[in-house]
Amino acid sequence: MHRSTTVLSLFSGCGGLDIPFTEPFYRVVGAYDNDPAAIQCLNYNLSFGGSVFDVTSEDFRKELRRVGPVDVVLGGFPCQGFSKAGPKKEEDPRNKLYNAMLFAVIKTQPIIFVAENVDGMAQNFGGRFVRKMERDFYAAGYTVSNCVLNAVNFGVPQYRRRIFFVGIRNGIKSQFQWPEPTHYGGSRNGEFKTSSEVSNQPTLFQPKPLRNPLAIRDALSDLLDADSSFPDHVYDESFSAKDREIMAHVNEGQKLCNVRFSETSVYTWDIPEAFGETTEREKLILETIGRNRRKKQYGTIPNGNPLAPSVISDLSGLAIEEKELLVLVEKGFLKQQDTKYDLKGAMFCSGLYKRPRWDEPAPTVLTVFDKPRYFFHPRRLRPFTVRECARLQSFPDTFSFIESGISFADAYRLIGNAVPPKLAGALASQIRLFLDHYDEELKCG
Repeated sequence: MHRSTTVLSLFSGCGGLDIPFTEPFYRVVGAYDNDPAAIQCLNYNLSFGGSVFDVTSEDFRKELRRVGPVDVVLGGFPCQGFSKAGPKKEEDPRNKLYNAMLFAVIKTQPIIFVAENVDGMAQNFGGRFVRKMERDFYAAGYTVSNCVLNAVNFGVPQYRRRIFFVGIRNGIKSQFQWPEPTHYGGSRNGEFKTSSEVSNQPTLFQPKPLRNPLAIRDALSDLLDADSSFPDHVYDESFSAKDREIMAHVNEGQKLCNVRFSETSVYTWDIPEAFGETTEREKLILETIGRNRRKKQYGTIPNGNPLAPSVISDLSGLAIEEKELLVLVEKGFLKQQDTKYDLKGAMFCSGLYKRPRWDEPAPTVLTVFDKPRYFFHPRRLRPFTVRECARLQSFPDTFSFIESGISFADAYRLIGNAVPPKLAGALASQIRLFLDHYDEELKCG
């Protein structure tokens, strides 16, 4: 048995990846993040001491010399340059923060390291960063493999795909085995397929039936009637009356979206309490534009093309006068672009005010779950509470956020950026097995 396995944690956040490494088999000798709120929350909840450090600084290099060699290095380095929700800039300086982890690995010479990032890293920029990382770590003496894991496959009530990298020091014969899924559930609509898709159909490599994925109901049903006396079961109540009106018109599985014409879309012109009155004729004009603005015969703009009044007339079967379109501009439903017209607003593409389904896993928990403009509760006219978001991420109820002294905004941000502890636990178990085999390898010479 490999005992007192020492662990170094970088980009620790509030400690989601670190929680399973607090078990007796492991000993965290250092946890570092440049975010004071993250370290405050981590230190309040976990037994080891975290420190505020800029891991790119000379001071941190001195800190590594103090720490010395370790067995395991963990690092969920920042991912904004690869995130689907971000601008995906290849030159984003945060894309190169893995260099700080590379330096730490070189200095501490772990037996094994684990790095985590958004799954978009495997797809964006042609996968160049993945290949570069693997080359750089190989040059430093480590053989790296990667795998996209979905939290829903490991008993987390949430679809959350992340890419993990595991590096083994060269010369070690023991093999690391990726954790086996316990629950089925694959990609959602719009996500690229991976080689690790998990279904409920038995195969040669997956002979045992898997459990059903956990749904929002499984995680949150006991909190439906709980009040703010339940730890962290609180939210920022400053959202507007307009927010409430919009939420009241959006059913489970729906969102506010003017350009996706399906049962999942709710249109702004159907919520007069929030966006103003429209006539049936005006609604037909707006729907005509919405249904046709992305068709290639009307232009090549990826997100949609403005249409000429004559085109709108032909498509709608109405004899439309331009003054009618100008009225819709004044009302805030259309925008004029030269002599053409397009829908106005941000309810394009993926939509806003999304109400997830109660009986399905949650969408990926984001840092903006405090704002109903993005996501809100399936059964209540409010955002998810801090505790509800924490549960969707699989944090135990004993892990405190607001009580640690951080703000609402910091709590939602830290939860949304965290590795789900249950998924981290599956990796920690496999690392322990690997280290046990490594110990046997050493004994056998």
